[in-house]
Amino acid sequence: MSASNGQSKPIAVALLGAGYISDYHFAALRQLPNVEVRAICDLNKRLAEQFAQSKGIPTVYSDLGKMLSEERLDAVHILTPPHVHFATGCQVVEAGVDAFIEKPLCHRVSDCQELRRRAETTGRSIGVSHNFLYFPAYERLVADLRSGRLGRVDQIDIVWNKELGQLSGGPYGAWMLQTPKNILFEVAPHSFTHLVHLIGQPDSLSVDVNDRIDLPRGLEFYRRWEVRGWKGNTSIRLRFSFIDGYPEHYIHIRGTNAVAHVDFENNTYTCQEHTPYLLDVDRFATVATVARDSMAQATGTLANFVLSKAGLSKVSAPFSYSIARTVESFYATRSAKLDERIDPSLGEGAIALAEWIARETHLPEPQTEPFALNQPAPTELPKSNVLVIGGTGFIGQALVQRLRQDGHGVRILARDPNNCSPALRSLGVELAKGDFADANAVSAALEGIEYVYHLARGNGKTWDDYLKTDVEPTRKVAELCLEHGVKRLFYASSIAIYYAGNGAGTITEETKPHEGMLRVAPYPRSKVENERILLQLQREKGLPVVIFRPGVVLGRGGNPYHWGIAAWPYNSVCRLWGDGNSKLPIVLVDDVADAMARAIAVPGIEGESYNLTSEPQISANDYLDEFEQRAGLKLRRIPTASWRNYSEALVKWAVKSLGRDPNAAFPSYADWEGRSFAAVFDSSKAERQLGWSPVKDRTTLIKEGVHAPADEFFA
Repeated sequence: MSASNGQSKPIAVALLGAGYISDYHFAALRQLPNVEVRAICDLNKRLAEQFAQSKGIPTVYSDLGKMLSEERLDAVHILTPPHVHFATGCQVVEAGVDAFIEKPLCHRVSDCQELRRRAETTGRSIGVSHNFLYFPAYERLVADLRSGRLGRVDQIDIVWNKELGQLSGGPYGAWMLQTPKNILFEVAPHSFTHLVHLIGQPDSLSVDVNDRIDLPRGLEFYRRWEVRGWKGNTSIRLRFSFIDGYPEHYIHIRGTNAVAHVDFENNTYTCQEHTPYLLDVDRFATVATVARDSMAQATGTLANFVLSKAGLSKVSAPFSYSIARTVESFYATRSAKLDERIDPSLGEGAIALAEWIARETHLPEPQTEPFALNQPAPTELPKSNVLVIGGTGFIGQALVQRLRQDGHGVRILARDPNNCSPALRSLGVELAKGDFADANAVSAALEGIEYVYHLARGNGKTWDDYLKTDVEPTRKVAELCLEHGVKRLFYASSIAIYYAGNGAGTITEETKPHEGMLRVAPYPRSKVENERILLQLQREKGLPVVIFRPGVVLGRGGNPYHWGIAAWPYNSVCRLWGDGNSKLPIVLVDDVADAMARAIAVPGIEGESYNLTSEPQISANDYLDEFEQRAGLKLRRIPTASWRNYSEALVKWAVKSLGRDPNAAFPSYADWEGRSFAAVFDSSKAERQLGWSPVKDRTTLIKEGVHAPADEFFA
């Protein structure tokens, strides 16, 4: 990890926070010639350990004070939520260490000022990472503005139109969602920093807030914001939209001499200005120049992406490249005068603007207190005899509802109980905080439990990731069930373990997984390995396990953009698996819950597995026809032959192999061809042995599986 240039001792750095942005900071630090990442700290030590192991970071901490006292550090990257930047920043600089803080500097101007004062007192440097200030396209805009090329600025528009995924999937305990105003200090500082950097603070402004939605725990959020203001005679407009839609992120400046436009999504900069020619020729020349420049920049962006994947260029995706340059700037100037784009004065200016806008919204402060596990339940809780791991998920919520209807007391093990919906809590469930990969949390949750449903899954990109986050934790859950004398463990596997392409015939529970698919796809491979471990424990130690393999699960609470139907690179574009005319192994989520709940009372089924699919009634094209009509939209459908998907996978494999990516796996044709679901699934075993009767009526399947999720999604 050390990249010492031999001229001085390496700069010792630590990361505080192991969230998604830490990947970008670590990658940026790896490119510097004299920096050594020695430690990572996160309150979630398991998350920090996973990150450290994947990156080769030698030491892991869960306490910042301990890390600062035990490591001889030169700098700490603070990558935590905004509301703890002040406390952690003060702790770092007062320990005699420089701080590089992911935006914002702090979430209050007074905290920004106090942190800057303490850094000055201790003689330490503070830098702020505003991730879009080092885009080359933005630098060209700044250069043209400051050179006078644009003339006097008449209007400046800054637009951030991007879906905020946390609104539909959480985590709802995130600081950003605890009050509608927090978005002004979490996401909006990107745009506020641009405005302050380009023209300074406005002289006046007004704010409109619209499109309120209600979130779990009584929280509310506003998805559309518009800020209008003036700086002298310059008109200012900032717009934010957090709904699903075509993404836009740009700065548009109209000057008296030219019009400039930075498109951060497409990584382009264009400047329209008059030529010496007559009007009609001038218009042609302007359009042609913009088209030429846009094509050249788009080609360069694509080339850099391909070359970086092949290991031939350090210039990768624009966002990561900008962060890398931001980090590089901090280490190049931290001992002298910081570049203005990372200087804390700019960070403080962005927060001053955020506070001003927050005041102008006139929104009341929220009354909801953060959820606590010891809050009184809506009704008296029955004694829990069933533990559901993954009970806040799509299938999990339907299962919990069914179990409560059957009279069972239900305990849910959830990483973040804040994500538990009000509807789920109203059922009278017990919530236990913990991750299924945390053996201590699972063991505590098993107290008094007779039946366990394991619906959780690990995640990652590689087989090693799944071994750590899914396979080994599942083995431990099973062993703990044996220790606690659980009467039955139900495991949710998937029909993804099967090859379902042409020639597969009828698939039953006896059909073997396809080795070609398992070789390249870690998710089904982990399901197969989990099944093998559980059944081995059943044979050797008497583990009372039952396995379910749900099909393409649809229903209320689900996402209508379902990857079992098609691939969705964007919500407006779906790539069909094949021609999209094969009848799919669809099953309603309530029917899956019904089968799982019924299995409690069926004797002698330990060691059995059950496919859970209805009779094939609907093709992907049928589904999309109904979805489009119900939602009032038109999707771009692209039938994609298996050979085409396979060919594209071959090209990606070749590029990754050239770049010596250790995780590059030679693609499997069976993997792609099997996604068409040309085979027929037989679930008669579940019907016979469990008394299961899934919905088979086409009209009902469409109503509950297509129309209802679409109505919910677009409500």
